Amino acid sequence: MTETASRPLHLPDTGGTASRPAHLPGPGDTADAERADDRAQRTVITAAMTGNAGYGLLSTITVLYFSTFLHLSASRIGLALTVAGVGAMLIGAPIGRLADTVIPPHIGAAVSYLLLAATEAGLLLARSFATLLPVLLVASAFQLSAATMRQTIVARIGGPRPATFRAKVSARSNLAMVLGMGASSLVIATESRQVYFAAILACCVLTAVQGLLMFTIPLPGPVPATAPDPGGAQQAAGPEGTRWEALRDLPYLTICALYGVLTVFEAVVTVALPLWIGQHTTAPLWLIAVFGIANALSIAFLLTGVGGRVNTPRKAGRALVFGGAFSGVFCVLVVLASGLPTAVAVTVLTAGVIASIAAELLTAAAEMELTMTLAPEHAKGQYLGLSQSTLTAGLAVGPSVATLACVTWGQAGWLLLAALFTAAGAAGPAITGWARRTRS
Repeated sequence: MTETASRPLHLPDTGGTASRPAHLPGPGDTADAERADDRAQRTVITAAMTGNAGYGLLSTITVLYFSTFLHLSASRIGLALTVAGVGAMLIGAPIGRLADTVIPPHIGAAVSYLLLAATEAGLLLARSFATLLPVLLVASAFQLSAATMRQTIVARIGGPRPATFRAKVSARSNLAMVLGMGASSLVIATESRQVYFAAILACCVLTAVQGLLMFTIPLPGPVPATAPDPGGAQQAAGPEGTRWEALRDLPYLTICALYGVLTVFEAVVTVALPLWIGQHTTAPLWLIAVFGIANALSIAFLLTGVGGRVNTPRKAGRALVFGGAFSGVFCVLVVLASGLPTAVAVTVLTAGVIASIAAELLTAAAEMELTMTLAPEHAKGQYLGLSQSTLTAGLAVGPSVATLACVTWGQAGWLLLAALFTAAGAAGPAITGWARRTRS
């Protein structure tokens, strides 16, 4: 087993002789490394919370800004967001490879966030669909680049359990995002273009601060290359052998594709559920906001604990089974809530939302464990860039899939998605076992 990225073994240059002993880290070196990791972890969490507070505000108000002040239709807005997301997904693995081989990931993350902040300010200059689309494309690319670099940092400083640290970062980020979403309600209530402008600029400042914080993160050096053989054991590899190994690692690709399918569930909850409650149930509309807050707070406070328990690939495979099943249960309960008396409908929908929270916790924890643990140490960036690409793809096409299946097709579409999510989760143990065997 190779050293974890946060505990590198530094060997001096022997100048071609074998007689000079290597320097092995002593207790003082280990203590210094642990203190550096602790500082780096605190900085990553602070930066993530700062940026996500802005993201929670920006993601909530931009759609209304586009429709109210740019006078774009919902279909045009959806098309722009989808094209931007799909276009950005193409750069995940290449950006990750840069983090492994050329650009220190904290520098890459810092620059990406600063460029993202500048691009977000460009939203204020957009006046039509034609001028908005390029801004969204560039912003999505910088966002994916920053996320890939940040996940590489998490993998290097997360200690022996980087997936658990990643869950902690995600949970704290989610809490900050809730605060940003709360602030967005004040912006929306004003219906003032000037207030929207000020809010978007505030988001840009928060993103820039996130980038500046990334500059201060101390990172260990790169890990020597030992490439996993998708057909069997690990083997030594040079630069040519590891250039695009993530794209040749079929088990890892399959896991990413599986999670990409399950990611569509997020759009079902955030897009299809509010529409269904308003059009097909007797439940009060304020329930939509309550469900959204409950979901966000549950993820913020429970994800770290769940991530700590889903701490092996085998457990992650089982978590996918239950996550897919809970997703299916949610879809079925939403269908059953149609046409029921108000009190009964609220009860059924509440049970469904509880199932959706369980599904999201389990699938997110499983994805973090699998994508972090199964990625080889020397190519974390490349592998995590690939996983970020599939996540971006799922989030990009999710709203269109959710709207088509749940709104256009109605109850049949909900049941079809229930079967899809359940089947995808059920495949988790087999695919995880395949991936584990290629790394044994």
